[in-house]
Amino acid sequence: NMANAVVQQTNDTVAPQNTEKLSFMTKLSYGFGEFSASVVWSLASSYLLFFYTDVFGIAGGVAAIILLVARVWDCFVDPILGLVMERTKSKHGRFRPYILYGALALCALNILTFYTPDLSTAGKVIYATITYLLLGTVHSVVNVPYGALATVMTRDTNERTNLNVYRGVFGQLAGILTGAAVMPLITFLGKGDQQNGFFYAAIVLSLVSAPLLILTFKNCKEVVTPAKEERPTIKESLKSVWSNKPVLLILTSLFIVLLGVFGRIGTIVYYAIYVLNRPDLIAVLFTILSVCGAIGAFGVSFIAKYFEKRTLLIGGSIIMGLGWIGLYLTPATNFTMIYIVSAISCIPLGFSGLMVFSMVGDAIDESQLKTGVRADGAIYSFTSLVTKIASASVGALSATILGIIGYVANTQQTPEVVNGINILVNLGPGVLLIIGTIPLFFYHITKARAMKNTEELLKRQGLTM
Repeated sequence: NMANAVVQQTNDTVAPQNTEKLSFMTKLSYGFGEFSASVVWSLASSYLLFFYTDVFGIAGGVAAIILLVARVWDCFVDPILGLVMERTKSKHGRFRPYILYGALALCALNILTFYTPDLSTAGKVIYATITYLLLGTVHSVVNVPYGALATVMTRDTNERTNLNVYRGVFGQLAGILTGAAVMPLITFLGKGDQQNGFFYAAIVLSLVSAPLLILTFKNCKEVVTPAKEERPTIKESLKSVWSNKPVLLILTSLFIVLLGVFGRIGTIVYYAIYVLNRPDLIAVLFTILSVCGAIGAFGVSFIAKYFEKRTLLIGGSIIMGLGWIGLYLTPATNFTMIYIVSAISCIPLGFSGLMVFSMVGDAIDESQLKTGVRADGAIYSFTSLVTKIASASVGALSATILGIIGYVANTQQTPEVVNGINILVNLGPGVLLIIGTIPLFFYHITKARAMKNTEELLKRQGLTM
């Protein structure tokens, strides 16, 4: 039922390259998956700490421990999921079943996480811990196979890029929508009762999310299936990560860059309040980030055909890095320049991640060609793991740095502390982004090489381009 449908494959083969062009509906459905996951996760990622402390009734220190435990738990969950998923055999493929069944569980747990039961303080702590750990686990059950799915929907390296463009655009759209609508939705539905507001908002967002994830399952087919002799053992899966130079280069760069990106996003509130002395600009700066990121995600589809993926990723990171260093040097009173530089430096945020996901797919093919093993689940799970480790590291690192520079909450900061905040928010992340490009100069899978790898893999299975 798709125009340009992917030719149905036999059990141990893949469709030839020229039949792997994906229809608009397939790409749109893949984008829906990112939108759906982002919408349902928006409450937890943006409001959970506030909900626990101000609505649910848990002490801040206890809430922080719950969040930290959940991140540590994720470090074990993601790699295990990757290993399990690539060994899954079902009529729906290796990854799609997890999206289908995980969608319903994700939405249910999202609702339960923001429900306030009538329990003692100890009972609430236990309830919050269990529901949030399960929510994070099920989010991984959906997100890890969703990301890996793009690597098995087609072998066409350009189509993989296009898939991730749709993913990026819809992810940014979800960010814009939830940033603008979630708190008004909570206020409207709660009618003065925040417990009801969060609970009903979780229901609404979950009802939006579930059907879209099911569409992703329905329309996004797995075309690339490893032959029987290419199905890895657990040892081979792990080795496929640690012995794959292109993957290690991508993961190293990704970790460094994400330290900078997450670090800046997580501290930009301090920049608005204490450096610019304009708390009202918090929403403006976040809106610029989301809107310009969406522009970058949409626009890359028009320029990706003219540049190597590595070139776009390096160029985007350098633009962001230089932009943030420029913000550090920009006087706090020059708001026009701050808006302009912020907008320019946020555009690459929309496409840098897309290039990473597409490059990982090419690296998986390269590894399969060299080793005879296709371990896409394990490799993608480590990509997800690096993202979560970077996210967890940033919170602790930022809090430590704020303490070192002498920051005291809700007081007038000294000039030294203001400069320290500016370094933390702009200069430090900018330098990290530029450093993060260094590993990419050693990554040598070009588009031509990726196409050659595809051709060779098809020949091995008796197919031709």
